[in-house]
Amino acid sequence: MTKNNILKYITIITLLTALAVGWRVVNFNYGIAPNLEIVTSVSVLAAVILGLQAAVIVPIATMILSDLIIGNTSIFVYTWSAFAVIGLGALLLRKLNNKPKMQILSSIGFAAASSFLFFIVTNFGVWAQGWYPATVAGLIDCYTMALPFYRTMLIGNLILVPAAVSIYQLIRYYQTSKSLVVDTLVRK
Repeated sequence: MTKNNILKYITIITLLTALAVGWRVVNFNYGIAPNLEIVTSVSVLAAVILGLQAAVIVPIATMILSDLIIGNTSIFVYTWSAFAVIGLGALLLRKLNNKPKMQILSSIGFAAASSFLFFIVTNFGVWAQGWYPATVAGLIDCYTMALPFYRTMLIGNLILVPAAVSIYQLIRYYQTSKSLVVDTLVRK
């Protein structure tokens, strides 16, 4: 990897992480939309743009930095691991980088699956930590009480993840088109 590529890699990781941390802090302080998060979107972008390492670094760094500012509870292991799994899962979307339409369409399903995974894992953590009775009824109650938060996350991800992937593909298309024009002019 050249110095220029390393700098680009670090810059993209830093920008994606800063964007997600900034949103988490602002949303926490002003209560704009509880559970509307962009950690999934930036994790997807990290995976499709940069690959494996960034797919884990971005969500974990986002959660560590933002949790240092806004705090977290004993379920941080569940939230952090859920976002890390989402980042790793987004590597499947990376395989579609050269199939823009398929990647954008697949990102819709990925957004839904990611929201569901986060809902299942984190609310299981809430139940396992003893916030609800350690019974099947307690687990059902835990998931039931979390449905409004799930709805917000799901709707947000169904909009934000495909939008992020679409913007990424538009930028790739623009760069490819620009390169083709320049190459054609240089060859003449």
